[in-house]
Amino acid sequence: MSAPVLPPFSWLAVKQFLHGFFPGPPTFVEKDYPSLDGKVVIVTGGSAGAGYETAKSLAGATNAKVYIFARNEEKTLNAIKRLELEVAKEYNKPKVDVHFIKIDLGDLTTIRPAAEKFLSLEQRLDIVIHNAGIKPDEYATTKQGYEIQLGTNAIGPHLLQKYLDPLLIKTSQAAKPLETRVVWVGSTAHWRAPLGGVHWADPNLKDSVADLRYAQSKAINVIQAIGWHKYHPDAKNVLSLSVCPGYLSTDIQGADGTWKKTLSNWILYPSRNGAFTELFAALSPGLGKENQGGHIISFGHVAPIREDVKDDLNVDKTWNYLEEQVKSYI
Repeated sequence: MSAPVLPPFSWLAVKQFLHGFFPGPPTFVEKDYPSLDGKVVIVTGGSAGAGYETAKSLAGATNAKVYIFARNEEKTLNAIKRLELEVAKEYNKPKVDVHFIKIDLGDLTTIRPAAEKFLSLEQRLDIVIHNAGIKPDEYATTKQGYEIQLGTNAIGPHLLQKYLDPLLIKTSQAAKPLETRVVWVGSTAHWRAPLGGVHWADPNLKDSVADLRYAQSKAINVIQAIGWHKYHPDAKNVLSLSVCPGYLSTDIQGADGTWKKTLSNWILYPSRNGAFTELFAALSPGLGKENQGGHIISFGHVAPIREDVKDDLNVDKTWNYLEEQVKSYI
């Protein structure tokens, strides 16, 4: 089996990687957020890290109804209790509208029940933030046999979004232009992905290093932001974007070795900063049609995508692959 081909590291890639270390202050902060009265937002993986901070900012600085989709019920319910206390203290807001729905993005059989539960509770959906992601050091597989980052970071969210699409698009038709949004949390790591974003000879990358598997999964997230818009011509009022939240100190480094953790303490930013990036993509009125399928980096800057990753033929091939993987679960 052929080895993955890595494109040469360009000046744009170097510039984007360096930006992560020196991003400057957030460009869009809580005082700038719209009220979101009566609006509904989903944040996946909202029990920790940037997802938790994103849910907390929404709960504290807006009036949105927030659903956290996550795998661990006990952990998430405890996180919501902590969120309630922190919002009361930091925002002087005695009550939050935050709810939990159980899902395991690494097990495609759990996605339909989770989506159906949400759809039974709500009549609208304004924003989806696909924040959940993992980055293990060791090779592992999902319940369906996919490499765990490919399955959890890319294929699972793809299936979830398909269930959410009808309500999201219906909501957008009565909303202001491009206020309805889908945010796919990718990474600057997409610049380190195989040529075209995916190693088609073996998408599971079983014989590759963990960082390459992660980079591929994040390249797919970037492609999903582009492909979602391309394959939903009836959703002209929805803005689909990918983001790199920033170089953050989060649970995703949990499996890293001691030297990586030590280095992380010196160079990474607090999880809260990642929420500024995600919510810039989700809420900023300064983003328009020219940003459709675009990419946002820390902490609220529009950035380029690797040319081969966003190539039309490559987007089509990746989107069709994802569609093929999830069709048995629709």
